Amino acid sequence: MTKKELIEKAKLRVRKMSTDKLDDDLGQLIEVALADLSRAGVHESYLNNIRNPLLVEAVLLYASANFGSPENRDSLMASYDMMLTKIKGGGFHRRKSCETD
Repeated sequence: MTKKELIEKAKLRVRKMSTDKLDDDLGQLIEVALADLSRAGVHESYLNNIRNPLLVEAVLLYASANFGSPENRDSLMASYDMMLTKIKGGGFHRRKSCETD
């Protein structure tokens, strides 16, 4: 999934229907989420074109928690942290093979 596709998914997640300058903000949040996944040890081969649903969900949770001022930010960030825990134990620190995500 490309970054543009992630932005479109993030827009749906935060219930943002229009296209405007706030898309740039969502794009920045996606970049931060990807950087955080890298910091957590996810190999770059998974981050260049995300296909794994755990990684997609982590990016969307991060964007949802940090876009605007959601009332449930703490809950969303707790969900993001839980997803990171699952990702850290999922073997994503190794280079992705051709057959698997």
